[in-house]
Parts: sequence; C-alpha cells; structure tokens
Amino acid sequence: ASASDAAVEEYARIAASGANSQFQKSPPNDGITKSSRAYAQGKAVVYEYVLAIRPNVTEAELAAWRAGTRSEVVPSACSVLRKDEFFKKGLLFRYRYLERSGQVLDDFLVNRPACEAL
Repeated sequence: ASASDAAVEEYARIAASGANSQFQKSPPNDGITKSSRAYAQGKAVVYEYVLAIRPNVTEAELAAWRAGTRSEVVPSACSVLRKDEFFKKGLLFRYRYLERSGQVLDDFLVNRPACEAL
C-alpha cells in the first residue's frame, strides 16, 4: 500500500475510535437500536447498528426501511465526507444494520461514487 493509503487507514482508525467512544457515551435512543459501534476496515469507517425489529416484519417493510434509511444517511454522510481532506484519498463510510440474531438487514457504502450520484 502507498503512504497515502496508510495515512487514510490510520485516519479511519482514529475516526472510528472517536465515533465508537461517542456511541458508548450517548447510544442512539430511538427505541430500535440495541447497540452501535464503529470500527475501521481498511479505508472505511464502519458504523454497525444492531436493531430490534418485529419478528413478523415483511420484506416490503424492510425494503421501505432500507430506502428511507439510505435516503437519510447518504446525503448527511456525504456532507461530512466532502468536508474531509481524506475523502479525496479514498476515505469512505460503511453502514451495517444487523438484526439481534446477526442477520444483515442492510450493508452499504458511502463513497465518492455514491456522493457523486446525489
């Protein structure tokens, strides 16, 4: 990896660590999020949320929830990323939403192509 890749990865680690402490201090209080954590994965800061969802939720409800979540998360994540000098060097955010059983409800990246598509 180049020096700039290493710098982005180090930056992602620091950003993830800061986000993680923030989650520990003030966990999301929306009634659905059971736990949240942030960690680095290469150039990505991964935000992982464990949600309590109804056992009888339908695929259509999940699809609507995914669309709604993405339409909220992507623009706000892009506005944060665009202000960050490391974004041009490949920094990205990844959002993972899990069910308490560990089943993945959604997993998406907010990166340059995603932000350019807005």
